[in-house]
Amino acid sequence: MIRIYRHGDHIAIAETFARAIYEIACEFYSEEQCSAWSARAPNPEHWKKRCELKRPFVFEVDGQIAAFLELDPDGHIDCAYTHPDFARRGIMSQLVEHALKTAFACNVPRIYVEASFCIKPLFDKLGFATIRENIVDIQSVKLKNYLMELSKER
Repeated sequence: MIRIYRHGDHIAIAETFARAIYEIACEFYSEEQCSAWSARAPNPEHWKKRCELKRPFVFEVDGQIAAFLELDPDGHIDCAYTHPDFARRGIMSQLVEHALKTAFACNVPRIYVEASFCIKPLFDKLGFATIRENIVDIQSVKLKNYLMELSKER
């Protein structure tokens, strides 16, 4: 079930974020890069503030948060993470499709994302075009991602 963030979801979202980095993204990024991206321990207070502001979409399975996605009003997908226990089940594809429908229904002309190595194939499959490679500097550690976009006329 896809729904909007509710107060209290930030605890599971914090765990999902940290575990996704250290159990999924670690296949594509070094330990140093993962450590720059996220602390190993979840940070619920950070995510509480962020989620109250951004109000992400949440995918819930049997009462558990399996994934979340932030969609900004301008069509930017800012965060999209799946809990490792629910990886490779099509959950993130459903969340992205939901975000696309929501944004396009609000006449947002394009959706864009800075996709990591691990999620880039999903955005490729959904028809997003790669605009360019990005090098992001986090705490003096460089990480590569891809600016991708999909216009409403797809």
